[in-house]
Order: sequence, then structure tokens, then C-alpha cells
Amino acid sequence: MKKILLGTTMVAGLLMAGAAQAADLPAKAPPRFAPPVSEWAGFYIGIHGGYGWGDVDFGEGLSLSPSGGLVGGHAGYLWQWGGWVGGLEVDYSAASLKDDLEGLTSKIDALGSARGRLGWLWTPNLLAYGTAGVGWAHSKLTEGDFTSGESSFGWVAGAGLEYQFANSWRLRAEYLHYDFTDVTYAGFNFNTDLRVDVVRGALSFKF
Repeated sequence: MKKILLGTTMVAGLLMAGAAQAADLPAKAPPRFAPPVSEWAGFYIGIHGGYGWGDVDFGEGLSLSPSGGLVGGHAGYLWQWGGWVGGLEVDYSAASLKDDLEGLTSKIDALGSARGRLGWLWTPNLLAYGTAGVGWAHSKLTEGDFTSGESSFGWVAGAGLEYQFANSWRLRAEYLHYDFTDVTYAGFNFNTDLRVDVVRGALSFKF
């Protein structure tokens, strides 16, 4: 009986000593959760398509509103600073935006731009961005059998959302506004102001 009591006392003493020693050890901080970081920097190319509508203002209350589809390609490069992503992009779209009134027809058959992009990663794979730069358009004005074509330069600005998946593929929804002033068509005795709005979707691949 004395041996059992002695053994029990020794075990209890060892357990208490171990508990006291464990209490003196510094507590480990809980592991920090580090969200995955997507790599957005690099060169990319892609295709896009959508719908555009415009306003060709001749002054004195006369205007045309060409509208229609467009499709094209784009290429660019992005840099990344933590959650910020910025870069440069160029694009070209073949378009078919048309309208006519009283024998006068306006058609926008091409749009292009060179733009800067800057955005914030709302999630590691979702980028919200703004964009602005130089815009270009080729448009035609037709009256009867006479057609005059003109290339115009102005400014373009917009915004969009882009989602990256499968490491290198990206889907985008984007809005752009183009603005061109004093567009002159040879053979016509007036200048026009040309504005175009575009909504488009895009698929890109990052190298």
C-alpha cells in the first residue's frame, strides 16, 4: 500500500512539474493566413468583340447616330506592384457602325487606340481598372454617289473588369468612349464632331 501511494505521489509530482514548465514556454502565435497572389505582370495578346453607337454632329441641329458591331485584336504589357496593376495597351477594331438620313450616310468602319491602364485587384484574380489614351477612327460620309473617307485622332477613356483564370487566360468586360472634334470630309463644306461609345468583351492570353 505504501508503495502504491509513493508511486502515485511521484507521478502526480512529475505531471505538475511538466505543466509548470509548459506554462513558462512562450505561446506560439497563430499562423497568419496569406492569400494566394496571382501574377499579372507580363506581355499579353487577345481578341475582342462588341457593340458601338455614335453621334456625328454636323451642327445646326443635324446629326446622325451610327451603330453596329465591331471585332478586333489587342496587345499590351502589365506591371504589378502588390495589389496595383498598370500597363500599356494598343488595339484595333474593324467596325460597321452606320446610319443614314435624307440621302446622307455616315459609317464608322475602324477604331483603334493606344492607352494606359491602371487598376486594383479586388481579389487575386479580379482586376477593376480605368484606362485612357489616344483614339483613332476611320469614318466615311456618303451623299448620293459621292463618298469621302477620313482618319481622325482624338482621345479615348473607359473602365472595365478583368478576370484571370487557369494562370494565363483572362476574360474582360470593358466600356470605352471615343471623342473626335472638327472632322473634315473632303468635298463637303462642313466639319463634324464625332463621338463613339463601345461595350465589348475580350479574351486574352498572358505569356
